[in-house]
Formats: sequence, C-alpha cells, structure tokens
Amino acid sequence: MSGKDYSYDIPDHPIYYEKVDPRAIKFDPRAQRNLNKARAKAIAEKLVPTALGTPILSQREDGRYAVDGMHRVYACQLILAGSVLVPDEVRAALQEIYCEIHSGLSMANEASLFIIKNKESSKVGANDEFRIGVLAGHPLFVDTSTVLEKHQLKVGGRTTNGVRGIKGILSIVQDYGPEILDQSLAIAEDAWGRTPDTWHSVTIGGIAIVLSQHPDVVTPVELARKLKAQGDPKSFKNKIQTTATNGNTRHDGTKGRLKAAHLSVAAAWNAHRSVRKIPLPNIFE
Repeated sequence: MSGKDYSYDIPDHPIYYEKVDPRAIKFDPRAQRNLNKARAKAIAEKLVPTALGTPILSQREDGRYAVDGMHRVYACQLILAGSVLVPDEVRAALQEIYCEIHSGLSMANEASLFIIKNKESSKVGANDEFRIGVLAGHPLFVDTSTVLEKHQLKVGGRTTNGVRGIKGILSIVQDYGPEILDQSLAIAEDAWGRTPDTWHSVTIGGIAIVLSQHPDVVTPVELARKLKAQGDPKSFKNKIQTTATNGNTRHDGTKGRLKAAHLSVAAAWNAHRSVRKIPLPNIFE
C-alpha cells in the first residue's frame, strides 16, 4: 500500500445555512467542473424555485464560491439579470436562496467536497474529476499528473500519448504509490513502445501489482523483455479480456480484469523460467 495519505477526508470545519443573494456567489473552475452556460440557461428556462435544492458554497476571504450546484446558481443569476424571461413570481422567489455554507476549507478540501458530493451520482466524468483534482492541488491527482507528465502522457483520447481509464491509473497511485506507476509505465513502453494500447490502464495495473508484490524478485528490464515476448500490446490486452471472462463464459468487471491482468503479467514473468518464479493468483476465487 502507498504510504501517503490520498484520502478525500475533509477536516472538521464550520457549516451553516442561510439565505444568499445568488448574484453575490462566485465560481472557480479549479474546484469543480467548467461552467456550461448553455446548460445553465436550459435550467433557468424551466426553473422551479421550490425544487432548487440547496447549493453548497465555500466561504473564502474574498467571497463565497459555489462548490456544488454551480449551474443552478448561474441559472438564478441569468434570471435575475433578465437574460432569461420567467414569470415575476419566479424572479421574486430567487432574490435570495438557501445555501449550505462551509468555511475554513483549502482549495484541495473544496475539490474533495465536490468530488464526494458527486461521486455516487456519477454526474462528474473521470477526466473532469482528474482535472479538478489537479487544479485544486489534491495530492492523489497531483502525484499522478506528475508521473504522467514525466512520461509525456495526457489523460483521454486513443493516441500514442493518451491514457484511457484514468480511474485505474489513480488506483495504482492510491494503492501502491507514484513510484510504482512510474516503473509500470516505463516497463510498458520498454516492452511495446508508444502505442495507444501500451497505456491500457488494466495492463498497467497488472504490471503494478506484480512489481509491488514481488519487488525482490521481479526486475523492470527483465519484465519488459518477458512482456515483449508475449506479442503486441493489443494482443496482450485481448488476452487479459479473454482470461477475465473465462473464454467469454462469464461477465467481467474492473476488478475481474485487474485480476486477469495480474495473472497474465505473472505468467509472462514465469514463462520458460525454472527459478525466481512468482505465485500465480487464482482469479476466480
């Protein structure tokens, strides 16, 4: 396990509720998704004040910033500015809105609060979550970004420099630390060069597990050579998929594919070896 604290924990801090003029609320994209003005306008056109909910704000030295509910708040601003035509009673009801206000939070705390509030609802995509975490300075995202930049990789897109499946990459850093991610990416590139399939997050995850569990046995140079002998990265990725589904006879999930990747990488290391073998996991336990 990584020795660094990558949790989303937020320190105890004051929280209170009060009515706020929505026109006084500010926005900072470093702590949440980018503002989609077209989406906010669509919300404004159909907004029902009694169904507005309770936006979450952070009290900073220079004002109150939306942490969650940004598009609803901006919709209110559009209505009060006269940019969207609504009945007079709707405009009157939005002069002040009830908000949940948090004080004493750092930028990283705000990002954690936003991610926690939105994680279960799946309203925030993984790539947006990553961008928010990096901009807010959350250690998990910053450390991951530092490693990706070292390898000249970007999040998203099926390109020779694009990493897909950022959640899996973040899990590697969270579980094993940024050093293991760094080694795993280097091994994959040594084995297969820079191709879109080289950076498959499940494959990288399998390499990371083997490295973390057998640091005194497995050497990066030799593991890269062993993986290269397995064929191209797309074929290796397909092998993992076939293993995870037991020849397409069962459903697989992320955990199942990761177990299959562990098995595939471990089997590659053991191939044609009489000594320094490592245990093969039973992935269907």
